[in-house]
Amino acid sequence: KSVTTADKVIFDNAQLTGRLGDDRLVECSGMDTSLSVGNLIWAINDGGHGPFIYALRIDGRSLGRVLVVGAQNRDWEGLDTFFWQGRPMILIADFGDNQEQHDTHTLYIVEEPKLEGERFSESSAVKLAWRIVFSYPDHKHDAEGVSVDASGGKVLILTKRDNPPLLFELPLIPPDPPIVAKKAAAVRQIPPPSEEDLLQKYGKYRSQPTALDLSPDGRQAVVLTYKHAYLFNRESHDSWAAGLSGRPETVPLPLPQDRSDFRQREAICFVAGSRTLLITSEGHGAGIFRLETR
Repeated sequence: KSVTTADKVIFDNAQLTGRLGDDRLVECSGMDTSLSVGNLIWAINDGGHGPFIYALRIDGRSLGRVLVVGAQNRDWEGLDTFFWQGRPMILIADFGDNQEQHDTHTLYIVEEPKLEGERFSESSAVKLAWRIVFSYPDHKHDAEGVSVDASGGKVLILTKRDNPPLLFELPLIPPDPPIVAKKAAAVRQIPPPSEEDLLQKYGKYRSQPTALDLSPDGRQAVVLTYKHAYLFNRESHDSWAAGLSGRPETVPLPLPQDRSDFRQREAICFVAGSRTLLITSEGHGAGIFRLETR
């Protein structure tokens, strides 16, 4: 029996708010809520789809897309919104590296585009505020989890294919290059694939992190995997390295084989100003689910 009663109860309490309504957003690999407009989310496509950020209502209705001028989409895998000096900003992480072949990776930071009118026009564009080009201190890594700790002036990166996943830190405002990420912690408390997982196609990858986000109050971090999501709690005096080293609370999700429209979830975020979670998946018309956390 692949879905437990507890799994069903928790996920049945989730609200399907809508489906990704932009036909061009077929490999959603990151999303976060707007910090300037209510009921708006920003999302990105995986590599090969061009350097665009997509605007949608929380019900999935498309509000158009915005070109990020001067950026390239080699393998965009993460997006985070944050305030910097009173301005709402968006960070886009071009750090996917399935074959672990790239020496450097790029984080693009833009000021959140302003929505004027019903939707963004096809010519909408935003210029880079700054970029961070970095390498790892040890060897090459693939990563999909990223979040900004603006109060600490840091960017947190969580690797995907390492066992255990590794947490790296970068300065949000970088000094002169080259920038080398700092290894901060090993995240050891995400449960490994179960025996039943290993019997399923791709089951050995179930515990790999695909997204990371920090709660608006700075007390929680959520890590999404191909199986479940995990909430880590942090004491106010602790670092995120310490917080992500603790034992998390599991947020059960339906297993991929039991929910075809939710089988490759790679994007999760807290709703601005709350501990409510939004989760979506790759795939055309994937659902957007809203989950209330305790």
